Amino acid sequence: MCSGAARQERNRQKERAREQQEEYERQAAAREAQLAALAAERQNIADQQAARLTELNQQRDDALAAAEANQNLIQEQADITRSNLEAQRDADVALAQQLKAEAEESTAQAKAAGSAVSSSLRTLSRAGDKQGRTATVTKKRRTTQGSRQTTASLNIGATGSSSGSGSNLSI
Repeated sequence: MCSGAARQERNRQKERAREQQEEYERQAAAREAQLAALAAERQNIADQQAARLTELNQQRDDALAAAEANQNLIQEQADITRSNLEAQRDADVALAQQLKAEAEESTAQAKAAGSAVSSSLRTLSRAGDKQGRTATVTKKRRTTQGSRQTTASLNIGATGSSSGSGSNLSI
């Protein structure tokens, strides 16, 4: 009987070992399923992150393109404004030069007219110098008797050698 009990004990041990092996295999399969689910979840997260990264890269590229287009538009507007201001400045400079030339011409004409008037008046005043002063005769004074005198203190009709008598010649 001893051999039957040992056999039964061996069979029980084999059965326990087999059950324990099945339990380990079941736990390993559960662990493997759990790891596979975790890997699938992580792969899903990685795919979502990759899609989000692609989306963000696309948004960044779109934003950069929009910013560059906006900057180009601003630059074009600045160039147009600058050229308009330069044209306006050139027109203002040309107008200022024209007004300055007209003012200089007007001043020159006024100076020429003033010079002509001055010259004409000078000529007229010199022509009057050639004639000289004329002698005027005073009325006879009642209190004094004698000859009449001119304003140049010349005695008319008197003879003598006093001052004012004689010819009016300078040699």
